[in-house]
Amino acid sequence: MFNIELTGLMTLSKAIVALIRFAFGTASRIAPELTGRAAFRLFCTTFEPRKKSAQHEKRLQSARNLFKRGKAHAISYRGGSIIAFEFMPTEADKRTSTAENKTETIWLVHGWQSQSLLMNHFVEPLLAEGFRVISIDLPGHGESSGRTFHLPLAVSALHAVQSELGEVDMILSHSLGGAVAATAIAGTLPAHSEIAVKKLVLISSPDSMLKIFDDFANMVGLNESARTTLHSRVTELSGKTTDAFNTGLQLASLSNELLVIHAPDDKEVPFSEAESIARQNPRATLLPVPGLGHRRIIAADNVVNACVEFLKV
Repeated sequence: MFNIELTGLMTLSKAIVALIRFAFGTASRIAPELTGRAAFRLFCTTFEPRKKSAQHEKRLQSARNLFKRGKAHAISYRGGSIIAFEFMPTEADKRTSTAENKTETIWLVHGWQSQSLLMNHFVEPLLAEGFRVISIDLPGHGESSGRTFHLPLAVSALHAVQSELGEVDMILSHSLGGAVAATAIAGTLPAHSEIAVKKLVLISSPDSMLKIFDDFANMVGLNESARTTLHSRVTELSGKTTDAFNTGLQLASLSNELLVIHAPDDKEVPFSEAESIARQNPRATLLPVPGLGHRRIIAADNVVNACVEFLKV
């Protein structure tokens, strides 16, 4: 089962979560359709993060100092404004760009209840290899507008970034950002074409959105009728059923190279999700990194180095 971190409810106290479960369980029996819609709304709501440790705040401040060197773009899209931070390599670094002397672009796509600042450990190593780096705050996260996040909204935001800042060559993603990247690359949504990339990194990514939704439904106590409405909202917004948003399946027929990095001790997204993604993709490389959990993994030197080596070849 997925940890409730993926629903955003981890930011609430256990008492409030218990109250939510009681309320939704009761309402499911009285008005299942309205309850299912309310549950979907809750699922898609991003919450203010809990107060973090002094160490975490120190890391954020270091990231803010780094991001001051980038150019912040506020890009309009159907959900409001998406913020993307653009970093350009120096002239010296550009010598290591492609043989055609083209500076390739890499997007950094963070996970749920996170922000682009927390992808900071990848920025300087990628710049040093001559890449242009764009770190994106997903809808409802970081400095982007709103408090709503779902896959169609996030994919729409990525297309807006591409329209404004140009084509992307590779994507490096963490957690739910991997599901966003896979959906965008595969062109799963009828409203959007594929975003073509030659390489993709998935760090701690979930495979099955259906499993995430079902675990959420169980957690808040929805009955079968309310659960059906919850899934119907996915179809209303995306034109697809929930099981279409399977990361491994969406990428299985594509030609891009894929690096899947996951910690076997991840308590939020099980390691079996990474195994499933890799199993469905003959071009995938699965790299287990024990002891790094779900969040620490994106700050680990061995993970950063593995990503840079994969992307620069």
